[in-house]
Amino acid sequence: MLRLKSFAGLLKKEWVLYRSWFLVAVFTGIMLTWIVPYVLHQFVDIFAHAHQLAFAFTLIVLFVGGFYSIWQFLASVRLDIKARESWLHSTSSITKLIGAKMVCSLIGYSLFNTIFVSIAIFNIKEELIANIGQILFVLVLIVIILTLFQLMLFILLLFFLAFYLQMKHVIGRFSIVLTMLAFYLTSTAWVHITESSLYQTIFQHGAIPLRKIEPFLPQLKVSTMEWKLGSLYAVEEIAFTLLMVVLFIVASRWLEKVVLR
Repeated sequence: MLRLKSFAGLLKKEWVLYRSWFLVAVFTGIMLTWIVPYVLHQFVDIFAHAHQLAFAFTLIVLFVGGFYSIWQFLASVRLDIKARESWLHSTSSITKLIGAKMVCSLIGYSLFNTIFVSIAIFNIKEELIANIGQILFVLVLIVIILTLFQLMLFILLLFFLAFYLQMKHVIGRFSIVLTMLAFYLTSTAWVHITESSLYQTIFQHGAIPLRKIEPFLPQLKVSTMEWKLGSLYAVEEIAFTLLMVVLFIVASRWLEKVVLR
């Protein structure tokens, strides 16, 4: 219970420090998804209907919002790295401090996505065959997928931030080039590994078919598109979750070692 209160206190501190980032993102996003498309439609006929232009702008806002969330998370971590006394004199572990930053950023990102995915769906509601239950289901599903993907990116970026700071201590400014190269090589290697027959033999077991959720997804009125979802593999998902947990622990411990050297 005491640990939860401590973690809640860290979350509150992060929210107080960075709530302006969230509010600016929401305000800017609303301007870009409602006001700017309406004004543009009065002068430029890019789309036949104003709601189509608004939908396009909403997708752009969602895309940019992902990078904005990453920027906010890294800015929070970098601020503490520069003022490392806050980590030295904190009663909480570095892992908990970084975890609080990550959770706070993900909560803000989830709220941001909830708002603008809702706006995107509202903009194309006339083109959908769906009831309120299907709309709510696809809204929740999209927000969960985007948030999980963002969590994965946060962990990877935390790891490569520790790698960058370690290399910077060794080779100086050239470390940014080496970090980008390492990120590219790691990403390429991961793609090759996941596409290999050995990977499929080991991890793709315990198939969970996703066809059962297809009836709960909206359909487009003017399209013959049908949802054809594949399967999730229980072994693969469990292994990937464990990998992310281990990578987060390693990255946070490594970052602690580099910063407090």
